[in-house]
Amino acid sequence: MAKSWIQRLFQKRDYTHIGCIDFGTAYSKVSIVASEMSEDLMAQDIHGLAIGRDVSTNPFLLPSLLYVDEDTVRFGAHAETAARRGERRGRAPFMSPKQYLSTHALDELDDRLPVEIDPTEGYSARKLITLYLAFLLRRAEDAAREIKLDWPPRFRIARPAWDRERADWGETTLRTLVRHAFILVDRFGDDILSKEGLAHDAIHEAFDAIPDTSDFPDEEIFEISETGTATVPEATAVAAASLRPGERRVVVVADIGGGTSDFAAFVTGRPGHNVVAEIEGSACVLRQAGDFLDMQLRRLLVNKAGLLPDDPAARGAVAMIRARQRSLKETLFAEGRVVAEAGDQFVEMTLEEFLADEHVQAFAGRLRDTFKQSVDLAVDFARYLSQGSHTQVRVDILPTGGGHDLPMVREMIRKIGHDWRFSTIAPELLASNNDDFNAVSRQLAVSVGGAVLELPRQVGAVAA
Repeated sequence: MAKSWIQRLFQKRDYTHIGCIDFGTAYSKVSIVASEMSEDLMAQDIHGLAIGRDVSTNPFLLPSLLYVDEDTVRFGAHAETAARRGERRGRAPFMSPKQYLSTHALDELDDRLPVEIDPTEGYSARKLITLYLAFLLRRAEDAAREIKLDWPPRFRIARPAWDRERADWGETTLRTLVRHAFILVDRFGDDILSKEGLAHDAIHEAFDAIPDTSDFPDEEIFEISETGTATVPEATAVAAASLRPGERRVVVVADIGGGTSDFAAFVTGRPGHNVVAEIEGSACVLRQAGDFLDMQLRRLLVNKAGLLPDDPAARGAVAMIRARQRSLKETLFAEGRVVAEAGDQFVEMTLEEFLADEHVQAFAGRLRDTFKQSVDLAVDFARYLSQGSHTQVRVDILPTGGGHDLPMVREMIRKIGHDWRFSTIAPELLASNNDDFNAVSRQLAVSVGGAVLELPRQVGAVAA
């Protein structure tokens, strides 16, 4: 493999740290953690990278979108600005790239994208995801060097708790995407950060010139686990970031993101035993989360405005709502009502109306049922550990992710349905003097935990 403009693949890695890419549906995060035993980790060993500075309201969150116009592909704040300008023309950004990996058919990654996303009809989801990853890695490189961290470390990649077939496919796909993204960073340099974006001809030439990387030694750029993977399930990563030994307890992680809701149960070791283990069979994923609620809000607002989404006359108004659906949802949950512009009219939605909708209630039921699968095994294991003891082994519930405080998440935790000792906890390794970090610590739990040296092992489930 020629080394012409693929220097970052061959660049010497920093083995004293591990990085993790949390390729989020709404926001992406990158963290770097010192390669130390978890009981030795201090606050100064944990680094969330400010990849969203000057792009997002929080420097640690990078919006997961880009924008394709007639001449260029734009990234970051420039993509968001271009997307807002394109709303009335029925245009839309390429958003939530992880959704393509989690919910689309495995053979759809190379299909053409809808014309409202790609007017050039020259891009597949695979190409745009790779471009976004290249932008993310370039931002992470600058952020790491700003805090004087060697770049690059070896990486892990966070992923949902996919079924076996999708996990095997995703492992191969994510490794390839990251390798190709590093190559594109070399190819484009600072141009990928420019306000003007990247010209289509330059992008297509760059992709055509990417060499075959299938034989590249992945242990050079990835932190490979004992099971031979470079990926880590999101709930497992949360546990690695959040649990310190000290007393025997069982913890259920509920990581509610944009595209998926991930659950798993873990048990900590006895005092003096630095062990965090995943209870076999407790990892569950619902391939719906915050983005599903965005879609439901858009549906309700469009219906309330009397619009037909497929009618050409409604195209601009529907696009306006779609482009703002995430911020509209956040306003709805924060203030109890929201007013949205839809073409020449305004429509209002109250939180009570939204939560009463049959599809929103059905989602809440699916969320609760999936959560219960992990909780049931957690209680069984806690009951087993409590045998012969005068006290019950406590089951802690750990909500994380951008949706950790959604009304239906709070409700599912409040109504667990087991006569047992429960408590709700916060991540334990994420204390910081940085207010911006603390504000999104539950969203950073995946990227921080995915970079922790020791990941939870697995223990067998216990029969009830």
